[in-house]
Amino acid sequence: MKTIFSSSVLPNSEEKKKNRWSVSITVLILFIIGSIINIPFSREVKRLNIEAGKTGIKLNDSVMTDLTTIGISSLILGIILTFIGLWISSRANLGAPIIARFFSKKPISEIINKEAVLSSIFLATIVALILLGLFEIQKELYPVSGKIPRPSKPFYALVSFSAGITEEIMFRLGLMSLIITGIQFLNKVDYPSRKTIWTGIFISAIFFGLIHLPLSKNFVELTPFTIGVTMIGNLITGTTFGWIFWKRGLLIAILSHITFDLVFHVIGTPYT
Repeated sequence: MKTIFSSSVLPNSEEKKKNRWSVSITVLILFIIGSIINIPFSREVKRLNIEAGKTGIKLNDSVMTDLTTIGISSLILGIILTFIGLWISSRANLGAPIIARFFSKKPISEIINKEAVLSSIFLATIVALILLGLFEIQKELYPVSGKIPRPSKPFYALVSFSAGITEEIMFRLGLMSLIITGIQFLNKVDYPSRKTIWTGIFISAIFFGLIHLPLSKNFVELTPFTIGVTMIGNLITGTTFGWIFWKRGLLIAILSHITFDLVFHVIGTPYT
């Protein structure tokens, strides 16, 4: 078990450089797809908030309007994130090694084994179950009032895939890699130390929590308690996904994030 969790993907710098354009285009397409499949969830959240009497919320009459807007914005943001994660931050030696290996037409099993992949998914599942248990305790000891209805399970199934793709590209490939590269630049070193990597993991996890506060505001009133719950929960998950990204690369981080969200939001009922 210790060997499984300590094993890491060893990126091949020449392989990454040779296939950088192919990997970049693949990641960009993933980001656009992930952004687009979030549209039904986003529209449902807006509809529920309007029904709850919240003002200042606009729901476009046409889905095509959302599709056009999200498509263009995700294309622009995806290009920026891909450039940051795979080009500017290449010295961090992170990125998407499994996707690069796929384009090299060499066996993926040479850089990562099935047990390591399954252990990452297992870790995400365990974290989801622990957080679900903590939410059950919280509901008994400190119930939150003023809740707004949340979207049904099918919407959360869609957003699990959307968040798993887009958030890992944003916060791990983009932000975490940039932070690590920035620290490398300041320290004038060629390879990041474990301390540097953990600093990148924690800082990106904090931002990961902050970005979820507006989403939480759609369902509950933001109080010191609900802000604390949101921040702590996302700090735990952000740290977990950051570790997986460091050890296993972008693709496995995405798969682990999707697994977490499916267990937490679709199988579990944390906010009822």
